[in-house]
Amino acid sequence: MNQAVIDYHSQRRAFIIIPNAGIIVGEKGAPFSHREILQNCGFSAEQVSFALENFPRGYFLNNKLVMYQSDDAKEGDSWRLLPENYDLVKKYYPDLQSLFQINEQTKIFLGVYRGKEGDIWPTIDEVSQSFFA
Repeated sequence: MNQAVIDYHSQRRAFIIIPNAGIIVGEKGAPFSHREILQNCGFSAEQVSFALENFPRGYFLNNKLVMYQSDDAKEGDSWRLLPENYDLVKKYYPDLQSLFQINEQTKIFLGVYRGKEGDIWPTIDEVSQSFFA
């Protein structure tokens, strides 16, 4: 992992929502990707791929809550939170609000365009605070 990627991962606070279990939140300042966080929790490679593809994940950075899902996307493609996971996020939204101190100024996005490693990927599909409330 190059230094730009390490720096970015260290700045944002990553999370993964696991149905019927809860939220796995990355340690503050830890330079881990979602894949690495799940591996550190003991998930097998197959379980990690399944979780990344099917479960909501995202990050909180600069008062932006960004959520998406997918295991792989090429540069320029998007990762989006799929509608079938909206109810799951709604269930855990109060916990996300508490964890990240979401306020009236927090912007919420349901996807990103995959950019170059180390860059902050452009957010897409902004929704209002009431979307999951």
